Amino acid sequence: MAPKVTMLDLVTAVAEEAKSEAELIAAVVYMVNSGRVRLNGNFQDCLFDISRMDWAGVAA
Repeated sequence: MAPKVTMLDLVTAVAEEAKSEAELIAAVVYMVNSGRVRLNGNFQDCLFDISRMDWAGVAA
């Protein structure tokens, strides 16, 4: 079973290893959408539709 974490905990953990903001976003979206982690709290059972994201201003 995939671990349940808060969005804050997930972003904090991934940010420690990510080389850029874009890599951070990509990793979090992949882990959540693939089911490798499950979010609880405010984002419980959420998935992300990256086709609708505005990538302007995201640091590469």
